[in-house]
Amino acid sequence: MKKEEVSSAILEQVRKGNERSLLFVYKKYHLPLFQFINRQIRDAGVAEELVQDVFLGCLEGIREKRVIQSFSAYIFTIARYKTIDYIRRKKIKKVFISALPENVVNSAATLLFNEKIQKDEITDILERVFRHLPHEYALIIRLKYIDGFTVKKIASQLAVNFKAAESMLFRARREFSRLYSNFNP
Repeated sequence: MKKEEVSSAILEQVRKGNERSLLFVYKKYHLPLFQFINRQIRDAGVAEELVQDVFLGCLEGIREKRVIQSFSAYIFTIARYKTIDYIRRKKIKKVFISALPENVVNSAATLLFNEKIQKDEITDILERVFRHLPHEYALIIRLKYIDGFTVKKIASQLAVNFKAAESMLFRARREFSRLYSNFNP
């Protein structure tokens, strides 16, 4: 059986909500996307989640009637960026944890591995810390560790020079650690 290509007619059917066309596209690209992503991150569960995200992003583009010259290039570009974002977020978490004092990391690790304490409690502690942080400190921590901005981009966003942003980030981390220790003795 010859493999059919994803034509503009098939994409138009997907845009109109035709489930058979959508299933065709899914079956055609699921395995190659999974292999592409899994080769880079080496975690089948996460790779499968990212494949689903890729299809959702792709569907969004199709529904917005974006001009798609090569569907294959389009969907693999989305996969590439989703994978890069995942790797970047994972790296940011490592950097954030390594920047925290050892007692905070150990305390968080104890919380994470203690079966009696639920994720809700951790979330509650973090929310309380963020509520008590000065606004500019909460903002810079969110920009750096949640949104993944570089210090240079943060400086641009806050209209300050690089050194000022770096200093503010240092002070924000120190205050975050102090508050975290107070809320989680």
